[in-house]
Amino acid sequence: MSGTENTKGTKNTGPRHGTPVSARRRRAQNALVGLVGVLALLCGAALLIGVLPRAVTEERAFLSASPCQGNATDDCLRTVWFSVDSVRVQRGKQSNGRVEVSGPEQGSRTVEFSGVGEFLERIRPGDRVMGTLWRGSVVSLSDAEGGQRTAAHPVGGSLFAAGFGIVLVLAGGLGGYAAWWWTRHPDGTPARRPAPLTVAISAAGALGVYAFVLVALLYEREPSLQRFFGLWAPAVLVVTVLLLVRPLRECLRRPFAQRSEEH
Repeated sequence: MSGTENTKGTKNTGPRHGTPVSARRRRAQNALVGLVGVLALLCGAALLIGVLPRAVTEERAFLSASPCQGNATDDCLRTVWFSVDSVRVQRGKQSNGRVEVSGPEQGSRTVEFSGVGEFLERIRPGDRVMGTLWRGSVVSLSDAEGGQRTAAHPVGGSLFAAGFGIVLVLAGGLGGYAAWWWTRHPDGTPARRPAPLTVAISAAGALGVYAFVLVALLYEREPSLQRFFGLWAPAVLVVTVLLLVRPLRECLRRPFAQRSEEH
């Protein structure tokens, strides 16, 4: 009986070998989330600080360009006729197109498209199309019924840089904050998030999704950076006000609570 009792006692009071492994695994997960968050922040900052200004400058230069006349330079808009040699269209989640064209002035060229429009659906090998060149790149192709911008078209680049830069900064900041909180609270789990972390996830997620949707919608209709910020800024203001409501309410209640305790 005593041997049995000692054995049971040993089982009940022995070390829990799974706890250190779980703690190490949790710390490794927190470090990985924090590292991914930092990388996302750096990529987002690179888009907003490095790529965005250059894209804005390029868009302004293109929009202010005039048709080539006389001794033309690369900064003017040159119109050239091409003959279509081949057309390749890829449909799906990432639809795109590739058109091989050739002409007596510019020779053979491969023109890439980031989406499939009516123009790509319509043209066939042997058709004659008009190309617009700017700084040595074909920025659009068209025929008698209409045209389509190519992947080299500068308008819309700033919109992508701003939108995806914002998404990456929000995701990186959220990842860094979550890793910091889980490191400070090793007993906490993602399933038992505190109110501040839940609010941060909701706010960053909502703003990130809204920015992505705006980029997708505006790029096809009106790829304007001003239009993007004009629609995104009110959402930021609304989310900021909602985040400040509870802290402001607590600050206002605190003096009244202190007065009631004194009386």
